Amino acid sequence: MPMVLSESAPKGRGLTILFELEDLARTRFAPAPLPMYELVFTVHSGAWDRLLLPRIRPLAELVRPGRFIPDFFNSARPDFDEAVRQVLDVPSTRVRDQIASMLGTTSPWLRSYAAGTPAARQDLKAALTAGFRELLGPHWAQTRQAFDAEVRLRSAQAVAHGLGSLLGNLHPSISWTPPALHVELTWESEISLHGTGMLIVPVLNGLTRPAVSLFAEPQPLLFYPVTAPQPSGGSLELALGRTRTLVLRALTSERTTTELARHVGISLPTASQHATALRTAGFVSTHRNGRSVRHRLTRRGWELLN
Repeated sequence: MPMVLSESAPKGRGLTILFELEDLARTRFAPAPLPMYELVFTVHSGAWDRLLLPRIRPLAELVRPGRFIPDFFNSARPDFDEAVRQVLDVPSTRVRDQIASMLGTTSPWLRSYAAGTPAARQDLKAALTAGFRELLGPHWAQTRQAFDAEVRLRSAQAVAHGLGSLLGNLHPSISWTPPALHVELTWESEISLHGTGMLIVPVLNGLTRPAVSLFAEPQPLLFYPVTAPQPSGGSLELALGRTRTLVLRALTSERTTTELARHVGISLPTASQHATALRTAGFVSTHRNGRSVRHRLTRRGWELLN
């Protein structure tokens, strides 16, 4: 069964998850942010720069906004390389069934991946690696910090008020009425955990409503969105000016001068001027790659944003 994101639904309608005593004993938080899910939810949200599409196209074909997310992306490994290996090791029959039922096989690459060709799997591996590097890598340290802060907060809540209070206050669309957890969905269903418990996963990127993966191994997963701390744009704009602040934020992903100008909506000479000024101040690093010049934030630049 694919990963399912919750939706606004009439009150009382949705997924009911029945907990036994053993389930409560085995329910736990993920030990760290889970990079595969952070990446998949980010791509599924559609809120990313389309200049990146050529490098992540296989992933974007599999994870489309408005569609279910295939469950062969299920990997609760905190190490990204291990998570990638787990995704690529999913049997071809399972991949083929999910693609046929959820996505169709309209593109040549999807047909090739559904057939289990080694080249298509290498394409997906490259797309996953590029997606993590470009979309999550620049701020992964901040993601980890925000994740740890969220788990500390929830742990204190459980100690002070009990596990039921914790479960019922993860998100407005999640409620707890013993012995059941209710997640708002547009369809109704009821399941029992039968002693497996659940893995609760705070998500910092891409997710706006809870999601569930009921048949993940070794236990079902419950995802809920956490709002990461955002930089205070007003004070930064006062110090740097609006355009230079936009340039700084755009360089959380590495870009050529041309890509930077197009992303911010400024001329090529203006983009070059701002990148040079930020490099001189130590906020941006620049290197040449063939005929192009590429820019991205330094550690000092990230500290300025955060």
